[in-house]
Amino acid sequence: MTNDVKKSPDRTELLGFPITRRRLTAAGAAAGLLGLAGRASAAAAEPPEVYYSPVVSAEKLIEAYERVSAGLSGRIGIKIHGGEARVNLPLFRALQEHIPGSDFVECNWASDFGGARRWTASHIEEIRRQGVDFAPVDVLDRDDRYETIPVEGGNELTEIEVPAALLHDYGGIVVLTNFKIPSFAGYTGVVKNIGIGLASPDGKARVHGKGYERTEGFFSRLADATKGIRAAMGTKMVGMSIITGLKADPYGGVTPKGGDLGILASLDPVACDQAACDLIWGLPPDAARKLTTREKIDSGYLQLEDLERCGAGSRAYRLVRI
Repeated sequence: MTNDVKKSPDRTELLGFPITRRRLTAAGAAAGLLGLAGRASAAAAEPPEVYYSPVVSAEKLIEAYERVSAGLSGRIGIKIHGGEARVNLPLFRALQEHIPGSDFVECNWASDFGGARRWTASHIEEIRRQGVDFAPVDVLDRDDRYETIPVEGGNELTEIEVPAALLHDYGGIVVLTNFKIPSFAGYTGVVKNIGIGLASPDGKARVHGKGYERTEGFFSRLADATKGIRAAMGTKMVGMSIITGLKADPYGGVTPKGGDLGILASLDPVACDQAACDLIWGLPPDAARKLTTREKIDSGYLQLEDLERCGAGSRAYRLVRI
């Protein structure tokens, strides 16, 4: 028996069986290869791997990092959400201690926002207050140097501004996210922590748009920014999500899973987020497409569709259990 993965127009299949959240074959599990409701990818001959541990622990987070970190070298930055550093802090600490000389990194809030996280010094103080007092914290806007990078073939944006330190001061960025529902973007996953989280304050404001409304345009620009930043970083950036304490609303007639669902890691941020959504909602592609626009906004599926539309990454993936 082999573990060849074949793709149909709507999903990845293992051994001829459609793989969904509810069908994890014993043969596939024994081989360590799973595929959760994968989508066909026209851009790649083989779908990217997403590493998955159903166990949430420091050991499994480190193991997941080791699976995706081959392209990282030198000084490593661990990108966190400055307002949620206390969530899963023991796991954050374990990963930082595992990576020699690593820093926690963040970027300041949008240019037309106020608050402590708008300015570098007070932003660092806010992160420290959440318990990150054991490692360096580097806010990448520290010297107000920014660069504009192109977005090739985006939905709306042709460029996005990022801190110069992101591009030049680190040999690798680990985008470490506490996967969150609900969120302004439906869910907060790896993509949001890149497309908004790694943009400059002016770049963030541009992605959000006038009035900071949850419009279709916001999701389109978020996808564009993610595509541009991912292209600029290449193999120097990986994505990881920790899913704990989750409580999601039902969409498409599916009762979602909740609680502590595991750890995901991938070189492809879109695949990582798609795998998280498949773990939670398990919506077949046909059902996801039939959601109303408001349901797609609230669940984050519009985010996934726009990411696919601009070619920011792959919604098809191979899930490898660790």
